[in-house]
Amino acid sequence: MLRLFWVVNLAADVKQAIGRFQGELKNLKSNAKWVEQENLHLTVKFLGDVKSGLVPGVVMAVRSALAGERPFDLHLTGCGSFGKPLRVLWVGVRGETRQFTGLVRRVEEGLTPLGFVSENGKTTPHLTIARLCSPDGAGPLLERIATAATQGLQFGVLTVDRIDLMQSTLSRSGPQYTVLESVRLSLDH
Repeated sequence: MLRLFWVVNLAADVKQAIGRFQGELKNLKSNAKWVEQENLHLTVKFLGDVKSGLVPGVVMAVRSALAGERPFDLHLTGCGSFGKPLRVLWVGVRGETRQFTGLVRRVEEGLTPLGFVSENGKTTPHLTIARLCSPDGAGPLLERIATAATQGLQFGVLTVDRIDLMQSTLSRSGPQYTVLESVRLSLDH
């Protein structure tokens, strides 16, 4: 079984900009598990554990679902937290978000015949940068996030011209991500 998910990977400069912000937040000493800079991504669809023999069908279904989809830009800007109790720290996504939510919907619709469950919920695009293990001692971190949320932070532009099927392999040092396949969006449109 392979632990798989579809993502939009980030350009190196965008990862570095977010990594600098994470570094500033890490100095506030909280009980947070930080997403490693090299693993930062925008999730399209988490598939979970998938038999390796199903991978070609998964790729074909997504390629078919996205046929004719044109590239678009997203802006990574701002930050915040969500969950009760607060659990996730995120970077915001702006720009052509309707295009992104449409892409997510088409991927889900393409995968439903293969037995993958559609989340059928409203997609709020965000990029997770950390998860709080416990809210204990997180006061200074959450205060900084609240302040930063009002400062108009800009992390860069993300051109969505393909999505990648990623495999996550868990190790003692954290998850290791590998690109298995990519589906390019069409420039003809």
